[in-house]
Amino acid sequence: MRYGFLGPETTFTHQALLQALTEIPEEFRATEPELVPFASVATATTDLIAGDIDALMAPIENSVEGGVSGTLDVLAATDSITIVAEQTVQITFVLAAREQTALEQLTTVSSHPHAQAQVQGWLRSNVPGANIAAASSTAAAARDLASMSEDEAWGRAAVCSPLAAEHFGLTVLAEGIEDHAGAITRFVLVTREGRIPARTGSDKTTVVIQLPHNRSGALLEALEILGSNGVNMSRIESRPVGDFLGRYSFSLDLEGHIEDRRVSAALRSLHRLCPVVHYLGSYPRVDGEQPEVREDFADGAYDEAHDWLERLTGMITPADPTTEI
Repeated sequence: MRYGFLGPETTFTHQALLQALTEIPEEFRATEPELVPFASVATATTDLIAGDIDALMAPIENSVEGGVSGTLDVLAATDSITIVAEQTVQITFVLAAREQTALEQLTTVSSHPHAQAQVQGWLRSNVPGANIAAASSTAAAARDLASMSEDEAWGRAAVCSPLAAEHFGLTVLAEGIEDHAGAITRFVLVTREGRIPARTGSDKTTVVIQLPHNRSGALLEALEILGSNGVNMSRIESRPVGDFLGRYSFSLDLEGHIEDRRVSAALRSLHRLCPVVHYLGSYPRVDGEQPEVREDFADGAYDEAHDWLERLTGMITPADPTTEI
């Protein structure tokens, strides 16, 4: 199988993919995986849908900065892909340069915008005069710096992972520069539509919904559907739909699997309420935690209620076609 990831090598996404390849379900595992780097999640998704790659690892949220908008927008734009696994990576950053350089000599620091946001306090305090430049990834910032001539690289540094700094032969100027120690980024492994991992009892379901337009209380109705079925929500992100101002979709992570009666009942009701529901997959939780499910939300309770109603409807006397009502 060919696996795409936000490249180049040594990005946090690359690390997440390497971890996941040892843990993903057997039906999604390949004996000789080929790892293919991409400059963006959008480009990789296009190749995934076209069949040029078989799966894609992409960052979806960070414990400090929240949702990764580029991934959320791609997931919201199509229902032709399915999340089959998740992975988490603890994030730490270093400031690296071509050679040992005093911090006050730095004029430009480059990195991915999400990384910049996680070290902005440190940068303001330690390199307040440096220009902050965007790169497609933290590893790309390190790679591009390493490929510059000595004159081009003077006064420049990159915010990247320790692994990227080592891989591209950079000198570390400062370690542990993240503003929040122990930050975690969560990644999802995405395939083309049609394959859902079996229920494990420790699962997560991801959907994207669009609410009825200009309907007061529509979001509350959606949340009440989840609550009335005992479905806990672990993440909600709003993103603009893009057709006109004020229209948003909502990306949700739900505890449970589509095989769980409470989750499937909630999804049926959301489908009735919402004009658009993109089901993005049910997959094992990386932390292995199992939700606490009340007795009245267990599968057996839904099955008993279904059987009870079937017995009642079975007693309905067929209407006489000649009877006027």
